[in-house]
Amino acid sequence: MTGSSLRKLWRDRASLAEIKPGHRYFRTRRGNVMETATVVDLREDIVGIPHVHFSLTFEECAIGHIDAGNRVLALPSFVATYQQRA
Repeated sequence: MTGSSLRKLWRDRASLAEIKPGHRYFRTRRGNVMETATVVDLREDIVGIPHVHFSLTFEECAIGHIDAGNRVLALPSFVATYQQRA
């Protein structure tokens, strides 16, 4: 494993420690739609890659609240996508 790979692994582990079930993260989408991800669980897959299991909702004044179901993203993808904690 290279030095950069090890640094990435430790950064991912640190991010995993900060993300907990029940935490909510959001981002604003086009058209002023608020997308909210609520962390349900954190698990590593069979090869040790950490994944975030979360429920997704969208809110906007004209459309109201829409439950978009459950999703799963690898931890680095989740952290890159949802950078603001609610």
